[in-house]
Amino acid sequence: MRATLNLAGAAALGLIPAWPVEILKPPPAANSERGATITSLKGGPVRWRSEWTMEKSSLDGRRIVRFTERGSGRYSGFDREVRWNIETVWSSEESFRPLRTERVVTDAGGRQLLRERKSFNFDKGVVDIEVQDRANRTPSRRAIEVPADTLAVDGIAGALRALPFERPSPFQAHLLSNEPRLYDVRMELRGRERIRTPAGEFECYKVELVPGFGVFNLFRFAIPKAYFWLTVNAPHFWVRYEGPENGRGTPEVVMELASFER
Repeated sequence: MRATLNLAGAAALGLIPAWPVEILKPPPAANSERGATITSLKGGPVRWRSEWTMEKSSLDGRRIVRFTERGSGRYSGFDREVRWNIETVWSSEESFRPLRTERVVTDAGGRQLLRERKSFNFDKGVVDIEVQDRANRTPSRRAIEVPADTLAVDGIAGALRALPFERPSPFQAHLLSNEPRLYDVRMELRGRERIRTPAGEFECYKVELVPGFGVFNLFRFAIPKAYFWLTVNAPHFWVRYEGPENGRGTPEVVMELASFER
């Protein structure tokens, strides 16, 4: 009985899917892509800028996609201007899932403020997280249980290219944020819109990230809406995002594509 209750509680909290598990397929992409983004407070000034890459590669004989991001500006969790470098690797075999991420944040003078590593092991159903900040020379370590359908915030814009845009029903998954916290979400198509950004004008699918089932749904009214716009034409690349910068309680921002090269 106790095991049954634990499983039921885990499902309600979003640790175990309460629906048939769907796994994203590898997204359409060129062998190598790069671009830049501009992020502003919603209705306010520019907050930060970044440059990113998305590249097909291989690791230990397996197909992967490697994402990088280099940015600077004001960002949630820091009381000063910061710079950051992120490298994320996703498996791109039969399914598209995160393998590992490393994020390094420094101040404007180059002093390290944060180093964070995440390593996903879907065979064991866990992600191992190691964090080192200025207050603690010894890295802290923790493990979070993750279901098979877990996506990561780092690389999510590339992963969303693989959504089944042609079907009316939502795509359901779990999303690991940089807090870090595991969210149970549905990705629902909200039609098509013509979007203008510094990179140009694009016909886009509008996708909303909606809190899913379980206890978290009770607090849905308190969570800002989050939207992605991805091009209707393949490879369905990301154009715009509106929503929380980095989870609940962080500023609402607008991220826009400033340039794109294939």
